[in-house]
Amino acid sequence: MTRTRRTTTAVAASVAFALALAGAIHTVVQEHSTPAAAATNASQSAPLVERPLNSSCSAGHVTFTFDDGPRENTGRVLDALDGFGIDAVLFWNGNKVKGRERIVARALAEGHVIGNHTWDHANLTTGEKPDGSKETWGTQWVRSELERTNAALTAAGVPRPTLYRPPYGAVNSRVDGIARDLGLRLVMSWGNADDNIVNTRDNEGATTKEIADVTIRSMRDGSIITMHDGPGIESLDALQAIVDAMNERGLCATTEVRGDAVSTALEMDG
Repeated sequence: MTRTRRTTTAVAASVAFALALAGAIHTVVQEHSTPAAAATNASQSAPLVERPLNSSCSAGHVTFTFDDGPRENTGRVLDALDGFGIDAVLFWNGNKVKGRERIVARALAEGHVIGNHTWDHANLTTGEKPDGSKETWGTQWVRSELERTNAALTAAGVPRPTLYRPPYGAVNSRVDGIARDLGLRLVMSWGNADDNIVNTRDNEGATTKEIADVTIRSMRDGSIITMHDGPGIESLDALQAIVDAMNERGLCATTEVRGDAVSTALEMDG
């Protein structure tokens, strides 16, 4: 009897604890399901696609490029590109690839081209890195930044990259010569008005409207459109307006990058 009563009491206590825990979990879920939380979650999803790209291509093609992946936001980028029917060139950092092989495989399967954006987003002309550290500049260091990235990408199943984009657009003739020796062709992220490179400045705090306006105003056959992959960047939300303009003008998207994707503002002075 005593053992039975103790067992019954223990069971009752366990049930009471479980119910209390369930109630606490329910409360937490409710707290995280507030309108503010829902808005935050919605902001992380891909933008709604109302009108995908459906152009005659009569006015030519533009190339969308996205820098700085793969990262936590890359799935959202791929969702948007897939929804709009856009194939893009993705310039990725080598140190972000490990552990994201499924994202790499998805990007390739959906028709995107992956290019080299250095190992860790270093400035190839100065040796400066995003964390504030600085490497001693030299040919071997530049080569390592590019070779390690190629190795990481190819190990994840990417065809050997043939395109590279130097972070910050920081490049000179010595850096470009090293890249060319590795079979990499330069694709700049910015340029003068005549260079047909559309810098959306989406990584500098540009709004959705500003990104859409500069792209729609500037894009034409052969344009390279520079965008970025990252939280808080509003390029994806600008895509619907851009795609509408492309459909109206007869522009299509391509992963082919024209041969002169170099800015005339750039002085290859070594």
